[in-house]
Order: sequence, then structure tokens, then C-alpha cells
Amino acid sequence: MDATQWQQRITSELADLGQQEFVTIGEPEPPAPEPTGFLARLRSKPAVPFRWGQVLCVDEVLFAEFAGTQHIGGTWEASAEQHEALRAAGWLTPGETDPIGPAPSQPHYWRTVPQSEAGLVADLLVDAFRILGADLTTLTLRRDQ
Repeated sequence: MDATQWQQRITSELADLGQQEFVTIGEPEPPAPEPTGFLARLRSKPAVPFRWGQVLCVDEVLFAEFAGTQHIGGTWEASAEQHEALRAAGWLTPGETDPIGPAPSQPHYWRTVPQSEAGLVADLLVDAFRILGADLTTLTLRRDQ
């Protein structure tokens, strides 16, 4: 799917979310590199960061978050320009306030909006994937309760 198709699909999914339902959009998780050497079996695999966003619906309010970059304490490497582009797109960072809802406790970009503005959240998500260089054709969407 291209950016327009993703925007339409995400908007539709978010507009249809019920109480406590959520949607996760992301890249396939890359496999962790196989450890090598004599003690390889004793070493745990390191976490490999990947780009993802999720949206929870509570009382017709959408709580959106996107994987944080190292600029806000997250794991995803991004340039200062990418961080600023995410901010310019409308994402908030931890510590910022929003009159609609509380900030997440994790180091993620975030935003809360009324469910009636699902298109805004879809735009934020698609923009974030594009800004961070994700291949939109590899994204997946999962809806859960």
C-alpha cells in the first residue's frame, strides 16, 4: 500500500474502534543477529529496534504513540532533522502536556485526539513512518481488544 492507501485504511480502522480496542501498525520485526563464539548459547539476543505505532481508544478518545527515537530516550536512531520533522508533523514528546490526555510513561512520541479526528492520527502515523524512512509496502496492521 502507498501512503494514501495507508492513511485511508488507518482512518477507517480508528474510526471503527470500540472501547479499549487498539490498532498496532509496524514493520516486520527484524530477526536478531545470531550470536557467535564459544559462549553463544549463554548470551541472550539483543533487542532489535523497529518502527511501530499504536492507537488505543478509550471513551471515544484516541491515544496514539509512536516508537521513540534516541532524542527522547527511545531506541530508534534518527537524525536531529528527523526528530524535528516528527515534532513539526504534530507529535508530542514525553514531558509535554496535552489537554485531552496524559503522556505515556514510555519514551515514545504521542498524541491524544477525539476519535472523530481519526484522520489526523492516521496522518501522524503515516508521516512518522515516512520521516523515519520505513518502506510502507512492508507495514502490517493488527487490531486487538
